Amino acid sequence: MSDPALILRRAKVARKRGELQPDDYDVFDGDRDVGRIYLVHARDHAETWFWGISFQLTKRKSYGSASTLEDARAAFRTEYEYWKSGAH
Repeated sequence: MSDPALILRRAKVARKRGELQPDDYDVFDGDRDVGRIYLVHARDHAETWFWGISFQLTKRKSYGSASTLEDARAAFRTEYEYWKSGAH
């Protein structure tokens, strides 16, 4: 991510079928785990990137999907900065 405070790290916890997935990232603000971005494979072979900010932080739904990882990162950043600003 271009914001130096937000860092993507490959997930170290198996979440799906007990296997680590190559396109599954935890998002950190410094040392704080603030969300997740991962690739979803649909039955029709379409791929979508899901992004979500931790509900434990926002206490509201803060997630969405995008067609590319870059778009998911940008949407995550926009929503996260909005939440951090307190404007919600």
